[in-house]
Amino acid sequence: ARIEEVAAEAPYLLIAHMYTRYLGDLFGGQMMGGMARRSLGLDAGSGTAFYTFVDIQDAKGFIEEWYRELNALELSDAQKQAIVDEANLVFALNIEIFDELDGNPVQALWTLARKSLASALGLGN
Repeated sequence: ARIEEVAAEAPYLLIAHMYTRYLGDLFGGQMMGGMARRSLGLDAGSGTAFYTFVDIQDAKGFIEEWYRELNALELSDAQKQAIVDEANLVFALNIEIFDELDGNPVQALWTLARKSLASALGLGN
C-alpha cells in the first residue's frame, strides 16, 4: 500500500524503496536469507530465492553504477531529504518483518546504509 501511495503522489520517493529493498537485499541478502531459513526451518534455497540475484554478476559494480546514476539526478535539497526520510520509514516497516525472524543485525546494516545514502545525496547525515 505504501509503495502505491508514493508512486501516485511523489514518484521520486521510489528511490528510497529501491535503495532500501533492492540494494539492501543485494547487499545483505545472504545474511537475511540465512536468518529466514533458520527461523522458518527452510531447506537451503527454499523460500529465499528473493535474496538471489542471478543477473547481477558484480554486486559491487552494480551498486557503484546505481550511485552514479543517483548522483546524476537533478533533485532539490528538499527532495533529497524526503528520499532519506522515506528510506527511514521504509526501513522501519521492514524492521517489523525482520524482528519476526529472530535477532536484529539488520539494524546495524541499516545504520551503515542510511549514512551511505545521505552521503551519496550530499546531505552528510
